[in-house]
Amino acid sequence: MRGSLMTNPKVIKMARLLLQDPEFLEWYGNDAVTLDASQAVTRRHVPIVTRVVVGALTPLWAQVNECAGTDFVLPDASLFEVEEMAGVPGFGRAMEAVHWLHVMPASAGIEFPNFTEHNTVGKERSTSAKTGAERSKEYRERKRLEALESVTDGVTEKSDASRDTVTTEKRRVEKRRKKGAKAPTSADDLPTWMGQLVALYHDVLPELPGVRVMDAGREQALRDFRDWVMTSKRPDGRPRATTDEELLAWARDYFERARHNDFIMGRGPRSPEHKNWRCSIEFLLSSKGVKKVVEETTAEGE
Repeated sequence: MRGSLMTNPKVIKMARLLLQDPEFLEWYGNDAVTLDASQAVTRRHVPIVTRVVVGALTPLWAQVNECAGTDFVLPDASLFEVEEMAGVPGFGRAMEAVHWLHVMPASAGIEFPNFTEHNTVGKERSTSAKTGAERSKEYRERKRLEALESVTDGVTEKSDASRDTVTTEKRRVEKRRKKGAKAPTSADDLPTWMGQLVALYHDVLPELPGVRVMDAGREQALRDFRDWVMTSKRPDGRPRATTDEELLAWARDYFERARHNDFIMGRGPRSPEHKNWRCSIEFLLSSKGVKKVVEETTAEGE
């Protein structure tokens, strides 16, 4: 029971439902007030019946606290027993409509879903009982875990190792979010020119290592390369590119020129320190790579 229960949307809905229930109207009406279903749901009566609902929940939930087990079930009970405990006709049907109780099949009893959202079962209560805020926090945590389990259920056909990998990656993503770190960029999130530039690299230089992971470092290297092309000048003073289309055209020529550089392509003998070195897109995008390609190969107009 909480102070805010009076304005709970489910309580208000129960009041509206009761005001349309013939059994309740017969019990609620008297010589001074006679209502029928067509005129009952009005702003005049809903606030009154809302207080009736809260008053009826008090003895009902108190009894569930004392009698229900940890499964929050009253065995062998029916809506009749619920309405006797509440003292209000039609009360069980109204509770069922807002999912505060569930009639179990085969007359097995009455279940009270999410009961600990509002109460603590009497058998579990002690002088150190949890506060409402603590119970609400635990309820939200259970719901979060249930949602996570529903996601991992989709990978039941995978091996335990695969499932562990999925869980570990989720933890890593959550850790990055908490620290404010930038998550890896997917191909769909890249600017159009960036994806086209990487595709050009693969198309012109298939012998070199491909780009299979786009992280923040590579993304920044691509942006730095674009900025240099857009702001630098050719020998005759003309800009190398002023639009993304011109950038891609210049980059294609740049990668083609890299193909003719024996050092970059690994042709011919190498010094011991470069024996196992292979050119990558990072090198070609770097200032050192640009100097090697532009200064050691020739092109008309550059």
